[in-house]
Amino acid sequence: MGIKSLSTILNSKCKSAINKRTLDAYNGMILGIDISIFLYKYLYVNDDHLEGIFRLLLRLVKNGILPLVVFDGRPPKEKNEVLATRKEKRETLVVKKEAIEKVIKRRNEGEVDHEEMKREVMEQMQNTTNENTRMDDGEIQDLLTKNVDELQDELDKTARKIIYVRHEHIESTKRLLNLMGLPYIVSKGEAETLMGHLCREEIIDGCISEDTDVLVNGGRIFIRNISADKNQVDECCLQGVLDGLEMTHSQFIDMCILCGCDYTTKIGGMGPQTAYKLMKKHGNIEGVLEELRERPDKYQIPEGDNFDYEKARYLFLHSTDNEDRNEIRSRIRMRTPDLNGLITLLRETRLSAKYYEEITKNYLQYIVKIKNLLPLLCEECVVQTKKSNQTTTQKAINSEEVKKSKKITDFFNNSTATSASNSETTNSNSDV
Repeated sequence: MGIKSLSTILNSKCKSAINKRTLDAYNGMILGIDISIFLYKYLYVNDDHLEGIFRLLLRLVKNGILPLVVFDGRPPKEKNEVLATRKEKRETLVVKKEAIEKVIKRRNEGEVDHEEMKREVMEQMQNTTNENTRMDDGEIQDLLTKNVDELQDELDKTARKIIYVRHEHIESTKRLLNLMGLPYIVSKGEAETLMGHLCREEIIDGCISEDTDVLVNGGRIFIRNISADKNQVDECCLQGVLDGLEMTHSQFIDMCILCGCDYTTKIGGMGPQTAYKLMKKHGNIEGVLEELRERPDKYQIPEGDNFDYEKARYLFLHSTDNEDRNEIRSRIRMRTPDLNGLITLLRETRLSAKYYEEITKNYLQYIVKIKNLLPLLCEECVVQTKKSNQTTTQKAINSEEVKKSKKITDFFNNSTATSASNSETTNSNSDV
């Protein structure tokens, strides 16, 4: 879910940290991907996760990017309330779907009295154990005023929103990655948290997600609004955010906790602008709380463990300490793709025919490009291209070409920032 209303602050205070870029700006970089977001997205769009995920990964590889796909593990218990709310929303949709189906069935059987149909729908909802997921009288009455075509449209929209990412979806995605030769890891906790920490530790270069928690966790480059159909993305630079807010990373974390995060209950009456102003004034949550306690009429501080901001701080900074970094590094390797197996798998999807030709003609060329940019991460990848009947190996890599390639992340290194900016002032896509 991310930080509540964080975009409001970023858009008003940190505009220079938010940029439109094309994916070729990340040429030669390792970008982590929070894959759960895209599993939900493509299951919703056309109920075909493999088709969408393949096209997304192909676009990244085509731009010389090595994607590291990160799967979710078990979320911390502090997120149970958020997860319960999501489950309740899904159950509400199920109840609504069943109610629409009931009304359509009765309509198709002939004209029925509205009160009788309303009574039948309400009786059906009695089987729902959670009263919070039931429809109210107004919602039921609204359904009864619609004709069958309108009800069918409503049914289709509601059914598409009820998405379950199942074990078979995850396993088939892993199989796709193996056939493409791309790396993946399964986090012990949440994917976006681990990605942010790996980025902060410079194990990866950036994070692809829609969850603003990535920034709070230390993701130096946060890429969102990515599409399999276009090359343009929105990028948010963490250092630019901190500069714009004139805060340290620790203060930024505290501000985000005050805005509202997944790990603790939000302070009543606290909006994003107020959170920002109070953090600028006091510098930490402890100082903010001292002032808020003097204004109980305006702000409601949750009691006891309901506002455990210290635990939230810890989770943002240390929740992945038990993840084996050496094991993760060993997983970030491009391996030899299996084009025949890949095409066989994709034949079972809704993938357009033009992509099979691209796989056959160009995919190995894309891999060679990544090998040239990231030779040490591609030693296990052996490919043979049609242009040269010889196997591409480490010896064939042009070291000068690798040396000339510069990353956006070079600009985070103060010792190289000056020389980098002098040599690439004309390249707007490399200026963070």
